[in-house]
Amino acid sequence: MSFSDELHRELIHLKRGRALQDPELARRLGPLLRELSGATGGDSAKIRQRVRGWLTELAEDMPPDLRRAAEEALAMANGANSQLTQRVRGYAETMHCSERTARRRVDEAITLLVRAVRDRHDPDAVTDPGSGWRVRAFESLLRLDTPTPELYETRTIVAERELDQIEIKLDLPPTGPEPDDLPPLAIDMIYGARLTGVEVHDAGRHYRLTITLPRRLVLDEQLRFCLHYRVPAGRRIRDHCAIVPLDPCDQGQIRVRFGAPPAAAWKVSGVPPRQMDRCTTEPGSDRLQPDGAGEVAALFRNLRQGHGYGVAWQR
Repeated sequence: MSFSDELHRELIHLKRGRALQDPELARRLGPLLRELSGATGGDSAKIRQRVRGWLTELAEDMPPDLRRAAEEALAMANGANSQLTQRVRGYAETMHCSERTARRRVDEAITLLVRAVRDRHDPDAVTDPGSGWRVRAFESLLRLDTPTPELYETRTIVAERELDQIEIKLDLPPTGPEPDDLPPLAIDMIYGARLTGVEVHDAGRHYRLTITLPRRLVLDEQLRFCLHYRVPAGRRIRDHCAIVPLDPCDQGQIRVRFGAPPAAAWKVSGVPPRQMDRCTTEPGSDRLQPDGAGEVAALFRNLRQGHGYGVAWQR
């Protein structure tokens, strides 16, 4: 069993019953959870504090609804309901969604926790596929004047070692309750390379793309390619378009073409993940005015990895 599978199994076991509020928490914890959280000794109260602190840190950058789902599923708050079914029902009532949707979000939250741990600690994980290349220039065009939103992403990459394939991640943050059977994004390559793999996770919110390059790049060789994403009917997007570079990025430009003028639009620059929700919903001071074509654009240089850059708006 892989590291991720074993950790997922331990978290699923932990969420049952009283979860973190179990008086016998030390007995409930699997070996990976004990080791990773540092809960290797002490009484139940100290173990609970350590595990809760560790899980809280992992969940910091999750979308708010999934962070809340993780907190309820694992009974992270003192005084949480004693049974998982009660906690799921309470989450559904608070979030105004069905219990089926609540259970799905709990599953998604557990998956994101595993992914966060894997990215930090998996001893068997290969080097990030993005390592070995950098983005010389990134250009994004989000069209809101089409029947459903369409996104074009153009990258000019520079090889920092020989490589013939790279991976790209894309997240589509949730906007609230949606039908469970919505199709995923339609994705195709416009030019420059071939799209040879698409992994879809968490009900169409997270994507991992495998890009096969037209030739094996050597050190310092450049390549430009363009991806196209189409949002299916019925799936909504949040009112922002941002890049959060996972690889070095020298320059990025975000352009949004509106169908109807927004009430407000503003630039978001260098925002830490935990502040993205606030900075993309509360109008900032760096306002943008649509031009005669109904477009706004923002240019960024020397982007910091893991920080958000883009455009947000209110309708």
